[in-house]
Amino acid sequence: MPSLELEVDGVTARFALRDDLAPQTVRALVASLPVETTLRHCRWSGDACFAEIARGPILEISALESGVTSIYPGTLVLRPANAIAPTAEILIAYGDAEYRWPTSRMYVTPVGEVQGDPSALFKVLAKTSSAGQTTVRLAALKEAVA
Repeated sequence: MPSLELEVDGVTARFALRDDLAPQTVRALVASLPVETTLRHCRWSGDACFAEIARGPILEISALESGVTSIYPGTLVLRPANAIAPTAEILIAYGDAEYRWPTSRMYVTPVGEVQGDPSALFKVLAKTSSAGQTTVRLAALKEAVA
């Protein structure tokens, strides 16, 4: 199973990527990494933060895979680029969340789950609610060879 490393404010977390649920999306996401971009707190989606990915093969993904609206703590999801929002958007939940726009709930593709103790990550994600935006770095991790 592929994985990625996410770093926010000096806190690093590893995510196992769910290529069993979203093989095309995960493949395109990995091919689009590394990415360094702005991380913001969600306005309508609950306890979560989001970041836009504006380049790479991920922009070619237009369909959902295994679409969900509820996003559990430690879950990484992706909204494909579309005519209204031409960048892909990742969302990381640190509490209960649903992917929402001002008009309604929307579906997203689940792409990863945090590994290990996420408490330090959740703390820096929650901080964006009051402190404002920060920087997030995403990088693919090499697979271990058995």
